[in-house]
Parts: sequence; structure tokens; C-alpha cells
Amino acid sequence: MTTSTVPVTQWLKNLQEEYRSLVRQSAFFKKVASASSAEDFQWIRQLYYLSSDFTAAVALRYGGCRDPRFRDAFGEHAAEEVTHPADLTEWMREFGFLAADDEPLSVPPTFETLALGSYFLRSAIREPIPHQIVTLNLMIEGMACDFYEAVNPKLDELGLTPKGYWAVHAKADMKHQILGLDLISPCDPDSPSGKSYARTAWEVASLWVQEFEAWSDVPVERRLKLPSPAELALS
Repeated sequence: MTTSTVPVTQWLKNLQEEYRSLVRQSAFFKKVASASSAEDFQWIRQLYYLSSDFTAAVALRYGGCRDPRFRDAFGEHAAEEVTHPADLTEWMREFGFLAADDEPLSVPPTFETLALGSYFLRSAIREPIPHQIVTLNLMIEGMACDFYEAVNPKLDELGLTPKGYWAVHAKADMKHQILGLDLISPCDPDSPSGKSYARTAWEVASLWVQEFEAWSDVPVERRLKLPSPAELALS
């Protein structure tokens, strides 16, 4: 992580890319690469919860935003996410992840799923706007780019055509990850605000990688742990 005075959009994006690179080292990406059947994608049932919580979070963020500088960006994001849980449900039914009489919530969420989804919602309800942008745009959408880039080709290879929900995400996340980032007030990475933003990035990436490791059946004691922003700066 750089410590020189640079625009917030630059140093935060640099930090995001460092964490994305580390998250791509998780067991999940190896699991996806070696998948040979639909049975290897049962984690999709957990993905439904995350899709629902994320959709709710961006809607809550827009509904609660009173700052005109951010409302258009937040409204655009919320409008583009609103159908995603239903789109994923439709895809799951078509490809056998849900039986005709089954519901997406019939498989309970794991603790890791609850933790990550709750972080989305807490950010939208309790945290200031810059925290919301770092969480719900920069980090989540940035790591989602890597997720769909890995998963979509494998689904296609196995005949599980990544259309609808999957195709939309492949196109939208690159744009969503920087939505509103240029509206955050400039600050140095070593300033109190900068340190807060960096900690938020680390928290989101850490929760995300714990989810991935859980989906890959990695025992808790062996899961990938991400370095803090301070540790990255020393490396």
C-alpha cells in the first residue's frame, strides 16, 4: 500500500487490487477450476443469501441517502440490482439447483454467509457514505469481478449456461466497483479518514475470503487470513 499523498481514488484502488490478488489465492478458485459437475457448485445456495442481502443493502442505502451528490449514483446501483435474487432463483430452477417445489431459503445460511450479508446491511444502515462506497462498491463489486470471471467460464464448460443473473454481473460489476468513488473527499492514506477506509477494505476482504474458504470446506484453523493495511504497507 502506498503512503504518498495521492488522490483517494488511486490509493484505494491500489489497496483494493492488492486484496483482490490475495483473495484469488483462496482455495475457492482452485475448487472452481477443478469442478467437474453441478455437485461442485452447491455453494450457489449460499450465494442466494448474499445476493438478497446485497440487493437489500444498496436499496436501503439509496432510500436513506439525503446527500444529493450521491443519490444519483446510489439510485442507479439499486435499480440495476433489484431483480438479481429472482434472476438467480430462475437460473437455479432451470439447471436443477432448486426442485420445482423447493425454495431458495430451504438451505439455511452458514455463519460465514450471515456475517458477510450482515456487514452489507450494517454498512447501509449505520455507516457513513464513504464506508458504504468502499464496502458496497469498491470491495464487494471489485472482488465480484474476479468471482464471475472464474465461475462463468466453468459453468459454461459444464453446460450450466451462465445467462441471466450471471451474464448481467459479468457486464455490470466493472462499472459498479468505482461508482461514487470519485465523490469521496480527498484524504491521505495515513490520515484518520484514510486509515478508516483502509480498515473497511480489509474487513470486507477478510469476510469475503472466509466465505470462500467455507464454501471450499477449508477448516477454520487452516483458512487464509489477510494482512492488515499496516502489514501490507510494511511488506
